[in-house]
Amino acid sequence: MSAKPIAIAAAGAVCCALAALPVCATEGEAAPPDEAGPSEEAAPVFDLGGALRVNFYNKSWEARQKRRSISQNLRLDTAMIDASFESGRWDGSAQYRFYYYSDGDQLTHFPHHAWVGYRLDGRQKLQAGIQKVPFGLLPFASNNFFFSLAFYAGLEDDYDFGFRYSRDMGPWTLDAAWFPMDEGSWSGDSEDSARYSYDIVTDGTRDNDERHQVNLRLARSFALGNGVTGEAGASFQYGLIPNGITGRNGHRNAQALHASFDYGPWNLKTEAIRYAFDLENPAGQDDRYVVMGAFDFPYRVAARGAIYVAGLAYAWDTVEETGGLLKSVTFYNDYSYLDKAEDAYSGSQQNVLGAGLDFDGPLYVTLDWALGRNNAYIGPEFTRALADGGTGGGWSSRVNLNLALYF
Repeated sequence: MSAKPIAIAAAGAVCCALAALPVCATEGEAAPPDEAGPSEEAAPVFDLGGALRVNFYNKSWEARQKRRSISQNLRLDTAMIDASFESGRWDGSAQYRFYYYSDGDQLTHFPHHAWVGYRLDGRQKLQAGIQKVPFGLLPFASNNFFFSLAFYAGLEDDYDFGFRYSRDMGPWTLDAAWFPMDEGSWSGDSEDSARYSYDIVTDGTRDNDERHQVNLRLARSFALGNGVTGEAGASFQYGLIPNGITGRNGHRNAQALHASFDYGPWNLKTEAIRYAFDLENPAGQDDRYVVMGAFDFPYRVAARGAIYVAGLAYAWDTVEETGGLLKSVTFYNDYSYLDKAEDAYSGSQQNVLGAGLDFDGPLYVTLDWALGRNNAYIGPEFTRALADGGTGGGWSSRVNLNLALYF
């Protein structure tokens, strides 16, 4: 492994060690009794909504090739439809998304999630359907529009089809889940990549898949005496990688340690992940990388590696200063590093400096300055950037303005 991320790894280890010290649960929070549950007499609540998001961007690697007009750098990001309900012990949520890539006149659409839940009591819940995988920092390991490099390896904001059990145990939270399959490929031009989150996919040459994934996540909230609160935890993931050509099952596993700290308006996120894909490809196929896909595009990811994540954010309450027009501004810097086990592969990096502006009403604005090296979405090399690196070894930058209207 490279020595570059040693400082981040050490920080993550220190954070987890601090979280392991005897600390009390957050004061003032009363844990629900085991026997209590939602009121069976409450009237059912249904909600229907959606969002429309557009991007304005400037990519440094495109500027070297051709000069675009402002209108050419304005793109539809996504249109989405949301539905949710709550009735007694039952609840559910679904979201469907549409993406249109005007450069290639390409339309793809797929569900983001679709699940139904049942509360056993005030502490326990069962959930079934396409849902977020309980792994690492939740709900996200990052603050920015691009997430972290863990997202592009299928280890942040990942959604699969399966069953999840959650239990609240005071300061402790336990999640156990079984995902017999991924969320599937829906409508698009690719063979198997029309989906929201990154999974192992078939691309016409390689025929691998994801099956029978098991997840365990244990986290503890804490409150230190100096006003610092947060959460620390560990995650484990294991699953099969069946190969349609050889008929044999490969295996995959991942482990993560995470810690998040809050101090007034400040938040610090840290995470360290180790992962491995052991493939059963036909003879002659390179086992050093796996093909993953989402958003209707497949690419290569190093089969073994470690991912280190660190992010610092500051939330500024701006209601008084703006008369309520702008509710808050969150400033952040998120860094992540993919250290690949294969010596011949170049490491991937991502740093995003930005701000999220939450306006009164339906508008949310994200402004990011993203730097990437051997990065599929921040650089000229897409297919090989997260594997051997391809030809995109230098630093690239992307300025991205995302405007989102929620209704």
